[in-house]
Amino acid sequence: MDLELTDVQQELGAMVRRLLAENYDASVREELLASEKGWSEQMWQQYAELGLLGLPFPEEFGGAGMGIGEVAVVMEEFGRALVLEPYLGTVVLGGGLLMYAGTDEQKAQFLPGVAEGTTRFAFAGYEPFGRYDLTSPSTTATAAGECYTLSGEKIRVLGGDAATGFIVSAAVDGQVGLFLLEADAEGVKVDVRTQADGHKVAAVVFDNAPAARLGAGDATEVIGRVIDIANTLLMAEAVGAMAVSLDTTVEYIKTREQFGAPIGRNQVLQHRAADMYAALEDARSMALYAKLAITQDPDGTSKTRHTDIVAAKLIIDQSAELISKESIQMHGGNGMTMEYPIGHYAKRLTVIPRTFDEYDALGFELSSLGGLIEPKAADA
Repeated sequence: MDLELTDVQQELGAMVRRLLAENYDASVREELLASEKGWSEQMWQQYAELGLLGLPFPEEFGGAGMGIGEVAVVMEEFGRALVLEPYLGTVVLGGGLLMYAGTDEQKAQFLPGVAEGTTRFAFAGYEPFGRYDLTSPSTTATAAGECYTLSGEKIRVLGGDAATGFIVSAAVDGQVGLFLLEADAEGVKVDVRTQADGHKVAAVVFDNAPAARLGAGDATEVIGRVIDIANTLLMAEAVGAMAVSLDTTVEYIKTREQFGAPIGRNQVLQHRAADMYAALEDARSMALYAKLAITQDPDGTSKTRHTDIVAAKLIIDQSAELISKESIQMHGGNGMTMEYPIGHYAKRLTVIPRTFDEYDALGFELSSLGGLIEPKAADA
C-alpha cells in the first residue's frame, strides 16, 4: 500500500500553500477577524476559481471528481494558515449531505452553485439539549401539501453565518429526515456567534419555516457518514495547525534569549519540544489512519470504519491539547498576546476537539464499540 501523496496531491498542496502564503498572512487574518463578516469573500471566490469548492463533487455536477485524499491536502494547508472561510461547513458538511442524500435532480440543482461559490448550505443538526447527538432531533417537520414546515432550534451551525440555505435534520414520521430551506425564508431566525478561535457559527430558530425534503427515507446513516468524513478532514486541519505550532515554538526557543543565551539551550525545553514532535507524528499517523478508513470503504458499509475514526480522533485530540498547551507555555507571556500568532493556533487546536464530539465522549463511544482490537475469551 502506497502511503505517500500522489503527484496530483503534492501539486495541489503546493498550489494552496502558495496561494495562502501570498494572500493570507497573520495581518490579513487579523483584519478579517476584526471585520463584520469575519471571512473573505475574495478568497472564497479564488477557492472557487481554483476548483477547491467543487473538489469532492462528481464532474457531472460541476465538481472535480476527486476524493477525500485531495480534500485532506487542502484542509491541512488551511490548518497551517488558520483559514477562516466556511469550507468545512459549506463544502464538506453541506455539500456532502447534498451529494449523499439528495436526488439526482437536487444534486444537479444545487451542487454546481456550491462549486462556483454562489451557494452555501450549512448543516443544522445539533440542538441545545442534545449535546453531540444527531440521532434524535426534537426539531419537527410537518407535511404541508407537497412541502413541509419546520419548527425547532439548532445550535453550533458551522458556516451558518455565511449560509444562503440550511440543511436541517428533523423528526418526521418516526424517522430522521433532512430538509432544505433558504436562509432568509419566512420563519427562520439566525443568531450569529463567534467561537474562541474566531470562526463564526450560528444558532437558528425555525418557526413553521417552509422547507423541501432532501432525498427520502431515514437520514441517520447518511448523517453519520458525512460526520465521519468531516471529522477525518478536521483531523487533517489539526495536523496542519499543529505542524506550524511546533515549527513556530522551536524557532522561538532558538532565538529568544535570557541571561545572554537562547532559552532553547535549556535541556528541559528541548525535551518538551521533543514531546511535541512525537505528538505531531502520532497525529499525522492517526490522520492517515482515518483517511485510509474512509478511502478503503467509500460507501461506509464496513463495521469498523466509524470505530477507526473515533480511535484516531482520540489520539488527535490528545496531541492537539499537548501541542497547544506546550506552545503557549514555551512562548511565555508572549504566547498570551493577540499579536503573537501562536495564541491563535492554540485557540483553534482547543476548538477542533470539541467541534463534533468531546474527548471523554469519544472514549466512552470507543469502549462501547468494543475498541480497535476484538477481545478474546482468554482476555476476559
